[in-house]
Amino acid sequence: MNIAINDETKYKLSPGDAALVERKLVAPLRLLGGEDETALLEVEVEEAPPEGRSSTPYRLVARLMKDGKVYHAEAVKPSPESAADRVRSTLEAEIRHANGRSRRLFKRGASAIKDLLRFGS
Repeated sequence: MNIAINDETKYKLSPGDAALVERKLVAPLRLLGGEDETALLEVEVEEAPPEGRSSTPYRLVARLMKDGKVYHAEAVKPSPESAADRVRSTLEAEIRHANGRSRRLFKRGASAIKDLLRFGS
């Protein structure tokens, strides 16, 4: 899998924080299955406007692309770690939703074919 963390222009992550964010955002790939080499994860980290918060929040945006499908998640939290947690859970939810949808459509189509074959006899 290819991971690209874009933090040069917006906010410079420390190497420890970058490794932590990378480790947390690799977790949703287990739901995709198959070859992980075809997946591309792009992550952007930036400081968000305070908007009345006591600390400077961080905005983390992630795009996961695999086999022509794009999953997108973003979060604004007080630390990059907590933003990565929120993004990870959002990506996992999107992947589960997409997998369930394709499974439902396949079962619906298979059921329709079975009904057509049963109707003929």
